[in-house]
This record gives sequence, C-alpha cells and structure tokens, in this order.
Amino acid sequence: ARNTWYAMFYYKDWQGERKKKKKRGFKTQREAKEFEREFLLMHASDPNITFGTLVELYFSDAKNRIRWGTAENKESVFDTHITPYFKKKKVSEIDVADIRRWQNIMLEKINPHNNKPYAPTYLRTINSQLSAILNFAVEYYGLPFNPCHKIKSIGEKQAEEMSFWTLDEFNEAMTYEKKPAFHLAFMLLYWTGMREGECLALSPSKILHDTKSLNICHTYHKKDGKDVFGPTKTKNSVRITTLPDFVYDELKYYVEGIYGISPTDRIFYFTKTALNKELDYICEKSGVKRIRVHDLRHSHVSLLVELGYRSYAIADRIGDTPEMVDKTYAHLYPNKAEQIARELDRHKDGISMGSNI
Repeated sequence: ARNTWYAMFYYKDWQGERKKKKKRGFKTQREAKEFEREFLLMHASDPNITFGTLVELYFSDAKNRIRWGTAENKESVFDTHITPYFKKKKVSEIDVADIRRWQNIMLEKINPHNNKPYAPTYLRTINSQLSAILNFAVEYYGLPFNPCHKIKSIGEKQAEEMSFWTLDEFNEAMTYEKKPAFHLAFMLLYWTGMREGECLALSPSKILHDTKSLNICHTYHKKDGKDVFGPTKTKNSVRITTLPDFVYDELKYYVEGIYGISPTDRIFYFTKTALNKELDYICEKSGVKRIRVHDLRHSHVSLLVELGYRSYAIADRIGDTPEMVDKTYAHLYPNKAEQIARELDRHKDGISMGSNI
C-alpha cells in the first residue's frame, strides 16, 4: 500500500476543553500540515482561514437556522459563482479590488440555460450572498470590515418589469404541449399559482376529491440524484387550494391512468430543470414570449387581479401574505385608485348590494 501522511495535534474546543485531533490519508507532509494550520485557525476564530473553510463554517452554522430550501439555493450560488474564485484565498486578504474583479467576471458571465447574461436581479442575489458571508466573518472570525460595503453592488433589487402570460398567451402556448404530464403541470401552475416545488411534490394523497382541491404542504427538489421533500416556503404556504372543474378533471384522469401509483408517490416524474426546458420548448414552438416557470405564478395573480380580487383573497390562494401581494404586485393595479374613486362616487347615496368591486 502506498504510504500516506497523517496529522495529529491538540486544540481547545468552544468550551475551552483540550482535545486531540487526528486525520489520516494525506498524500504529502505539506497537505497534513496545511490541514493542521487551517483547523487551528478555524477554532481560534482567525480571519486568516481560507475562504473555502469559511464557506464550510458558514453553512455548518446556517443549516440549523434557515429552512433547508434556502440553504440549498445558497449552496448552489456559492458552488457556481463564488467559491471557485475565492476558495484558496485567505479571508483577511480579500480586498475591494478582488471584489471588483469578481463582479466584472459575473457581469460578463453567460447563463448556460439561455446563452444570455444573468438577469440583474440574480446578479444582485449573488453579490448579496458574498456580502453575507463576509459579514459572518466580521461578526465571528475577526475580519476588521466587509470589503463589499466599500463598493457598489452589481445588479438590481427588483426587475424593471414582471413577466407573465395573459390567458390568451397561456392557451396559445398550451396548444403546443402534447405531453400529458407536462400539460397537467403547466395547467396546475397557471390555474392555482402554486410554486413549482409545491407542484412537483404532489401525490395522490394530497388530492381532496370531495372538494376538488389540493392539500399543499410540501415542496420538492432533487439533491445528489435523490428526491428530497421539505416544508413549504413559509407557514402561510400551507393551504388548501380549490381547483377549477376542468383542471380537477384533467388531474383525476391523469392520476387514474398511472399504473400502480401509491398514495404517497409523486404524480410527476420530472424535475424543475426538465419543467423549465419544456417551457422553453413550447415557447419556441408557439412564438409566445419566453417566461420562467415561476412566472406562471405571477400570471395567475395577474388573472386574479384582472378579475377584481383583492390582495387578501389572492394571498390566501397562493400561500402568501396580503402585504407581500401588495408589495410584489402593486404595479398590476395601475388604475385601481381611479376605479375606487369612481366606485365611491357611484355609491354616494347608499351602497349597492349588487356591487362586487
């Protein structure tokens, strides 16, 4: 067997107790010494640790403090856009110039899913994640200041315009969807406003046939090739959503046609990635403007606004708060102030019981 090196040393844990650490399997003596040095710096809360080690510490701390879906998204952002550029650099040596160079790389980077630069809102998210971990280093690992605070962030907090489909656009796109599973998924997303993870977590047991509704209480994603189910985004997201008859009928027909499906099996066999690719496909075939799968949720809200529903009713249906609905979708009510004034004027002599505004 090939000779390997090991590291063995003593350190004090967070309670001040002296402990021994031993790790085998290093190819060189240098690797073993680097491990010892990094480990001791980590336990001494020293900013001279590498950025890669800081990432490990950050997620070890965060996993018990944030919901699992948020942690997964954060890890994906770091693995793809941040850690590869700073991994071997000491945290204490990351300066404003480093951040600036990294920002320029991000601004020029191409999204492999659409061969276009990343959206301004996503660039802001990436920048915010880097700033968050450096804030963590300031608070817990003795970093004097966060260099991100000395340079302007890239991207935008909010998109200039929200993308959504009108009902006509949705119906046009659906004429090109010939795969029953995808057709049903898009119908559910558009006509209920559920999130894609909530849709992909559906099982027969979550269909409430007596009321033609869905019990939305989980979300789904795939990690390391395995199906992972977790809680919905917020407590408000746990809800019962009633389906239009035509959507319920399509769902019932589809599930009855799945041979051997158990009450807890997933109704849909595909992932979020496949769902997005399919949406790209039908957009290209139909000529309808490209939107994201999540924009089907916005489309549902837009339809409800057009039908005259208030924010509290919309929030209850999509699993959000009225405040968040008002904040996110305020621009969908461009003439509501004038409509309210005209409606009040109409009722100056008494409220008409037939009004549904």
